[in-house]
Amino acid sequence: MVRMRDILKSYDDLQKESNTEARPVQPKPQQTHDTESQFSGIGGLDAIRKAIQKNLQTGESGQIFATRSKSEPVATANPSIPPDVTPSQPPLPPKQEPAFVVPPTPVQTVQTITEPAMHKESTEDAATTKLYMDLHRIMEKVVADIKNDQPISVEPLKEIIPELITSVSNSESLFLRAIQRKRYATWVISHSVNVAVFALKIGCGLKYPRDKQAQLALAALLHDVGMVKVPNRILFKHGKLTDAEFDHIKEHPVHGFEIVKHLNDDYPYIVSAVYQEQEREDGTGYPQGLKSNEISEYAKILGVADVFEALVHGRTYRDGFITYNAIQKIIESKAKQFSPKIIRALVNGVSMYPVGSLVKLSTDEIARVVSVNTLRPVRPVVEVLEDNEGRKLKTPLRINLETEPLIYITKPITE
Repeated sequence: MVRMRDILKSYDDLQKESNTEARPVQPKPQQTHDTESQFSGIGGLDAIRKAIQKNLQTGESGQIFATRSKSEPVATANPSIPPDVTPSQPPLPPKQEPAFVVPPTPVQTVQTITEPAMHKESTEDAATTKLYMDLHRIMEKVVADIKNDQPISVEPLKEIIPELITSVSNSESLFLRAIQRKRYATWVISHSVNVAVFALKIGCGLKYPRDKQAQLALAALLHDVGMVKVPNRILFKHGKLTDAEFDHIKEHPVHGFEIVKHLNDDYPYIVSAVYQEQEREDGTGYPQGLKSNEISEYAKILGVADVFEALVHGRTYRDGFITYNAIQKIIESKAKQFSPKIIRALVNGVSMYPVGSLVKLSTDEIARVVSVNTLRPVRPVVEVLEDNEGRKLKTPLRINLETEPLIYITKPITE
């Protein structure tokens, strides 16, 4: 497992390298003032390192715990709902969770990109696209059943979840698809599919076995079904919501509970996750204002994955953030709201520079990440695709940034 001190060491090493006098003089990149550039390069990585140092520290158990000055205000994205607002039927007592066994599959390894490997990559991309769209189609049926007041069935979801787990575990293709700005269906459907991918990434960071990953994925796909009951005029409103409109939003966990409560006998973990995914570690969530151990671990994971998805994709009033900026925002402003264990799992499970993503190097060359360095996440293996004048290379040049201290990533590039 990646240790936070290794991540911090990686940032420290990079900062030192950026100040090395022996570094050859490179053309100075043009300065810009957009949202992405203000976090790019050494400044952005240093900001993450400082944020981690500021908000997280190692506790007695060896885990990472959030800290904040008593005088510093607590950031709360979702204030608690009044205590008299409760679901029409309280959650049923938890029962023994049924086994959801998924057969193990071997983990693939990154290969050098030769002609056959490039063909394999293209085939994998096509398979990823099909899986991503199949998930959307199944969720469309779920939403249609809800709108028609029909009980939802989890069987179609259970059939595709093994393939979903394998894809997330063995490559970054689905993760890259989930963080892109384009949506292929209504907000609720795309959001639910993306949250399932991100939740599984966190599950990987927690070293979940496949049966727990399957339960987590199923809960993630259904976590926001209550949003179907919220009017579109509120969901897609431009500008600030009124108090009455926000009250409608805060009712969606209660709506979700009513929609999935018939699953409690066989899938109690779905019911608790759907009802609790907006609860927060410090008690500032809703609808019950639960704290810490009162919240199920699946619900805690979904809370982080839900916020990460919102940050990556943006909202009507702001643009989305790139991956490491989204992680930085969660660490800086949400540390008290989420379990430090889950935040650490997010950092461990989600790559700062995912395999397949494009980056700009300090040499002004454009490269694609082909392998992640788990101990030094800011030092992946890359293949240079364009030189510093924008000319495409006939043969990509592979560079292991861990062994090239004078070359580093200045910023990611969105395709």
